Amino acid sequence: DIQCSIIAVSAGAAPSTVIAAVQALMEFRYLIQSPRIDDNDIERISGALTEFHTNKHAITAGGFCHGTKNKVIDNWYIPKLELMQSIVPSI
Repeated sequence: DIQCSIIAVSAGAAPSTVIAAVQALMEFRYLIQSPRIDDNDIERISGALTEFHTNKHAITAGGFCHGTKNKVIDNWYIPKLELMQSIVPSI
């Protein structure tokens, strides 16, 4: 399972802020899959999303976000990321 090893494999290969953003996205994804979510979980989900947004600039600044034809994407206009904003309010 890639979720168990991606951070360990990436450590040292990318800036710590990139690692923090990726780890936050993975934590968010993991937490929202829970069959039962309580107030503590909602805070953790919200915190993971905040952590991602705090560090996402490092991904684009480092040129780590690529689109079609391997072109670097320098923005965060990604519909799935916009959808993530609606998760916590909808719980």
